[in-house]
Amino acid sequence: MNYNDMIGTPFQEHGNNCYDVIREVYRRNGINIPETNISVCACKNVSDDEILKHMANSWESIDKPEVPCGILIQSVNPDFANHIAVYIGQGKMLHVSLKKNVCIEKIENWKHKIIGYYKYVGNTD
Repeated sequence: MNYNDMIGTPFQEHGNNCYDVIREVYRRNGINIPETNISVCACKNVSDDEILKHMANSWESIDKPEVPCGILIQSVNPDFANHIAVYIGQGKMLHVSLKKNVCIEKIENWKHKIIGYYKYVGNTD
């Protein structure tokens, strides 16, 4: 799948944020994820435990990234999950960088900051 049309799109605090990028990639792969599911936690200083608790009903932890769209939750600051990205295959991820806007990077460059991989399994409430 091609995501070139998303590259360079600016980060917006209440518009095209990191979770919006995740939702768009999932949508392009035929999976509709809720607007507010983890967006309350995404891109904020929320502890890893809080993010995992919030995700428990809709996201399943997996051992390695998978396509379509295995989700990555990355910790930029110790003990906080404040960045998310989406695995798009071939060792690459799509995410929002404050400096680069929406971009594609090698997952290897972020390996030391990855908390886990997750796939959307729907809301089980």
